[in-house]
Amino acid sequence: MDIDDMTSGIKNVKPRWDVQAVEAKWQRIWDERGAFRAVDFSSKPKFYVLSEFFGPSGKGIHLGHVKCFTPTEIVARYMRFKGYNVLYPVGWDAFGLPTENYALKTGRQPDEVTRDNIAIFTRQLRRMGFSFDWSREISTADPGYYRWTQWIFLKLLEKGLAYKTKGEVNFCPSCQTVLSNEDSQGGICDRCHSPVAKATRDVWYLRMRDYSEKILEAVEAIDMKDGYKEAQRNWVGRSAGAVAEFGIEGSEESIRVFTTRPDTIYGATFMVLAPEHGLVAKLMDRIANRDEVLEYQRLAAGKSGIEKQESADKTGVALEGVSAINPVNGARLPVFIADYVLASYGFGAVMAVPAHDGRDFDFAKKYGLPIIEVISGGDVAHEAYEGDGTLVNSGMLNGMRTAAAKEAMTEHLRKMGRGEARINYRMQDWPFNRQRYWGEPFPIVSCPKCGHVPLDEALLPLVLPKTGDFSPDPQGNGPLSKLTDWIRCACPVCGGPAKRESDTMPNWAGSSWYWLRFLDPENSESFVSREKLEYWGAVDLYTGGTEHVTRHMLYAFFWHSFLFDMGAAPHKLPFSRRMCNGLILDEAGRKMSKSSENAIDPVLVIDRFGADVFRLHMMFIGEYEQNTAWTFKGITGITGFLNRVFDMQGMIEGDGVSPKHESLLHRLVKKADTGIYDIGGGKKEHNDFKFNTIIASMMEFANEIRGDGYITKEEYRQFLIVLNVFAPHLTSEIYEAVFGGDIMDQAFPSYDEGKLVGSSVEIPVQLNGRLKALISVERDEGQDSVERKALAALGIDGPADKAIYVKNKIINIIKR
Repeated sequence: MDIDDMTSGIKNVKPRWDVQAVEAKWQRIWDERGAFRAVDFSSKPKFYVLSEFFGPSGKGIHLGHVKCFTPTEIVARYMRFKGYNVLYPVGWDAFGLPTENYALKTGRQPDEVTRDNIAIFTRQLRRMGFSFDWSREISTADPGYYRWTQWIFLKLLEKGLAYKTKGEVNFCPSCQTVLSNEDSQGGICDRCHSPVAKATRDVWYLRMRDYSEKILEAVEAIDMKDGYKEAQRNWVGRSAGAVAEFGIEGSEESIRVFTTRPDTIYGATFMVLAPEHGLVAKLMDRIANRDEVLEYQRLAAGKSGIEKQESADKTGVALEGVSAINPVNGARLPVFIADYVLASYGFGAVMAVPAHDGRDFDFAKKYGLPIIEVISGGDVAHEAYEGDGTLVNSGMLNGMRTAAAKEAMTEHLRKMGRGEARINYRMQDWPFNRQRYWGEPFPIVSCPKCGHVPLDEALLPLVLPKTGDFSPDPQGNGPLSKLTDWIRCACPVCGGPAKRESDTMPNWAGSSWYWLRFLDPENSESFVSREKLEYWGAVDLYTGGTEHVTRHMLYAFFWHSFLFDMGAAPHKLPFSRRMCNGLILDEAGRKMSKSSENAIDPVLVIDRFGADVFRLHMMFIGEYEQNTAWTFKGITGITGFLNRVFDMQGMIEGDGVSPKHESLLHRLVKKADTGIYDIGGGKKEHNDFKFNTIIASMMEFANEIRGDGYITKEEYRQFLIVLNVFAPHLTSEIYEAVFGGDIMDQAFPSYDEGKLVGSSVEIPVQLNGRLKALISVERDEGQDSVERKALAALGIDGPADKAIYVKNKIINIIKR
């Protein structure tokens, strides 16, 4: 989109300083001085702040990056002023499909494309003035980095947490690669957005399911909004229940089920197996309608798990000639296959209790199966009753309440040798190999005699070889399979002919531990030194997208828990606090995307308005965790505000804090000091990241100063420090001119509770009925004056169409 067209209706406000020269000057100074380098083992308290690192694409940063990183940038600068040793690193999540797909189209080497893309991102991020510690820059595609990703994989293998076997997996026909459940939520490929199919392949798995409980412990321990935690809990899917074993009439085989409701076992009237359940093949000789069963299996194989689960029409086929036996009452039960039962959950089989399960009820109604009430409390003739109650028609359980009946039946099954108590998890092991080129090679050799043999750690990294052919072969094997000279090798154990693994690791591999490498990026002896791990500890504040709550975050919990268990990481949690940023929308409420025509290039905004104005505007138009509709409206109001700050250089009178401004200044400092970041931390309700209201208060302060016609030197100094974390270039320039030296050497101002109260009150400002800012007004101040302050706080030039003011309470500006 052309920025001239987008800003054609915006009033032009010319800055009173040379924006591009000032910003280039201070970016150069910060770089030359190494101004943002964190110091290992400093005597200062440490603070580690991190936003999810960048996936470098050729199109550079987008507005979402600005929305995500500007808040952590503000927090990083604020914490330095507060006396902390701040680590705010930057790096590149460089492996993955986007770069490889680009290489496929252009024929360029992915490492060259990545190098060029990183250079583009670096230039743009430096222009934003972000205070990264560039000395700790990492890339997951650097062999010096992925050496340690390979090392962690070998440790997982050593501990029995990595294994290779045939398995049914999610497969993207378009990308021609295996996907994890997390990569294909909703049955759609996370990368190309094509429908995902099921396929049986040789798969490397990580035993992530074994870590379900530890992942849940991390979910509970981290400081994060409960809505995100609930999404993670649901994904792990912990269920307490029992295993029950139903015999097959006339056979040594049996059906094992996991149920959270063992109390309802007397109400089981049929059994259902997943279509691909192994028992179906074993019993095929006795199934009378085998052609019908085979056809149903074929059709079910083409459906994704999400399609099976969400289909309103429950379908199935009876296994004619097969009956199951209820272990507690000997009842003969028909056996079906149906695609609403997933092979990946429990044992891929359910005891169907239609009176007390909605899906079973629908199935029973459709196929005319019995419905037996065993818990009183509902009308099971019309719908399943899934609540608790008193057991009926249940033999030994009659008269018991639900909780007691669960315990009694579980114990009864145990004594019979037909069951036991069990905790089950919905989360599956992680399919970890991809049939792609641009990823970490597996440090594994496959030998016909010795099996899967790990490389000696001294031989790491196993470097990704060069090739000009990035497409899988016709059988769906990865591009490395075509490099026969590289694939063929000698077995490290027996010396016989062997082959290297031709698949590569997923793009999630390098991002599952990267926050640790930032602590010690140049270490060639170990993945991170123990001393640095103990000094820096967990990431204090970690931010990123909501889409990674059930992807990256769960992988991070898994890998970090494993590293903690093996003694490599001394702290149990990877992150102390997690926040998720909202989306950037266009003015029509649509998500902005570089692939659509509604995207706005941040570099064009910097060229036109400068980074300081851009940063302030982004923080002013929306809250961090909420979706934000991008607009250029009000951006020149930010320029006007900074012009007023610049003009204060000619308004300095006196040295101390004047009585007239004392309360105003202390209120501003308190709002910033309590609203930028909650240093106290802990699991509680936070009242920080209130950047838009802090900016409104700074605007209000500037307007008061302009109205009074003066500012003291000390007031100006404190105000510039507060503003610096938002607009570091201009404030550094002014501070150097007025006070000499570097503003970064200063401490954040303090406030005095006793000096907050004056004759003023703080009232909310609404714009068209929506809260946008807070301003201070004199008690009983006239509406015209309050309206001017409200308009200034909103960054609106010109009058309101209408203003509704409730004296000393609230003002609502109507602007059509």
